Amino acid sequence: MTDTTKPGQLQPEPPTSKPERTAAPLVRTILLMIPLYLLVPVLFALVFLAFGHALSWGLFGIGAVGWWAAYLLRMPISLVLSKGRTDRQPKGIVYFSGPLEEGVRLVVLLIFGASMSTALSIGQGWAAIEVVFAIVQGIAITSLKYRTDEKALQAKAMLAENGIPTEGNPIWGAVERVFASAFHIGAALVIAWNPWLVIVMTPVHTGFNVTILGAVKRWSIAAGEAVAAGFGTVVLAAGLLLHLVA
Repeated sequence: MTDTTKPGQLQPEPPTSKPERTAAPLVRTILLMIPLYLLVPVLFALVFLAFGHALSWGLFGIGAVGWWAAYLLRMPISLVLSKGRTDRQPKGIVYFSGPLEEGVRLVVLLIFGASMSTALSIGQGWAAIEVVFAIVQGIAITSLKYRTDEKALQAKAMLAENGIPTEGNPIWGAVERVFASAFHIGAALVIAWNPWLVIVMTPVHTGFNVTILGAVKRWSIAAGEAVAAGFGTVVLAAGLLLHLVA
């Protein structure tokens, strides 16, 4: 091909492609918000301490282990439900959240005691480890935002199908932790007051998760947080009233 550029004339620079966007700034935002997430269990501990219920670190750790045990118990169920499906998380797994978590919570309370202070410490530990999990999950989900490879697209489709948003301000995650923590602490108080109430808390817990996911999927993150606020506030208030009034 003949060069048609005149002597002394600069050749035009080849067009440059638009730089690919990455999720790095969003991940940095999540990292900067970690102290806000961790502030949630600290505030609950300070409020209960002000009312004479100091945190027992041993029971706090037991609560964290209880949450982890319930989480691990989901694995074999998930494998059974996902048999023959490699592209998405089984929808039915969310319905096992109530039986597994409340069942383990009941066992923990029966073993380690059912006083109000014991239930508060176990409930706080249960809620706090979920805060840590939410931070890790938030970073993982955010890192998918601008990826377009096949695995990333499948992961985002799975999240969308299950009502887990990949968009939105990370502040929503901190708001959710407040009311999810209230729910876990309240559930521990309710079952500690009367172990038979696990029969009530099991469907309530499943309804909590299913309703939040449904609200986020159908409407918005704000709608899901409104549902979480309602559930969390009512369950915590019920647990406290049972021990203080009933």
